[in-house]
Amino acid sequence: MAKNQESKYWMESEGERKRLASNHFITKDAMGGQLVRAPVDFSRPVKVLDSGTADGTWLLDLASSLPPLSASCSSSPQTHEFVGTDLNPAPFPQSTPPNVTFAVQDIKTPWPEAQHNLFDLVHQRLTLLGAGPNPAASIAHLYSIVKPGGWVQISEGTMDFPPEIVSPERTPAYNDMLLLMQSIAGMVGAEWHLGRTLRGLLEGAGFVEIGEEDVLLHMGSTNKDPELARQGAESCGVAVHGLSKFAKNFPPEKQPLLLERYETLPADLQTELAEKGAVYPLKVVWGRKPERD
Repeated sequence: MAKNQESKYWMESEGERKRLASNHFITKDAMGGQLVRAPVDFSRPVKVLDSGTADGTWLLDLASSLPPLSASCSSSPQTHEFVGTDLNPAPFPQSTPPNVTFAVQDIKTPWPEAQHNLFDLVHQRLTLLGAGPNPAASIAHLYSIVKPGGWVQISEGTMDFPPEIVSPERTPAYNDMLLLMQSIAGMVGAEWHLGRTLRGLLEGAGFVEIGEEDVLLHMGSTNKDPELARQGAESCGVAVHGLSKFAKNFPPEKQPLLLERYETLPADLQTELAEKGAVYPLKVVWGRKPERD
């Protein structure tokens, strides 16, 4: 119980919320400011779901960035609808526009039937790790809620790092963070190179017209934007602090690092990223649900 409470507190903390927001804008910058790669037609009213939404930063950013819909002959106003879901409701924003709602949903369980075949776009980013050893089931759940002809867009890390930027010699603290992350992935039975598997997972679920893109997130001083560089270094420090608390509960034979390293790693990582920087390789994959199954 103590471990679960500690993890819950970490996810609800202000530092973790700032980290999630920072990572969103670092990712958005790496994607050239374009949040959606799937060819969704936003000139008409659409329904969008963000799975693993956390505090809804991606969803609210998309909602605010889309141009107003053209007026129609209908007496009711034309508007998009946005839904964010997550297992933990604590980070959900307290005040939202009327066309934005949030609900609790576990990616490992089926969506309610009322949401089947409902959404024009389903988005999920850096969430599939939570599916553990069965990501295919979670992708199948997403497939069920996409409208025929609608799109899904999934993003996960490939963990294929350019050795000239990320290596034990050049970035020892960042490398220790990756060892910590890999150990946690192993404990939950998740595939470490999850981004590599996305195309196959979408094909296996039944999606077609699949596209993909490799996106390199610039963390710390590798980012040309000074503010994003600062935020990236700080967000990694916050992340490794929470991950260390979680990993300390592992049995001794499963510890990825020496226990004393957990105490020094957050500060060392922040300094290293501020001075040298690093990158995080992201795979963005999208696919369309056929008009008829």
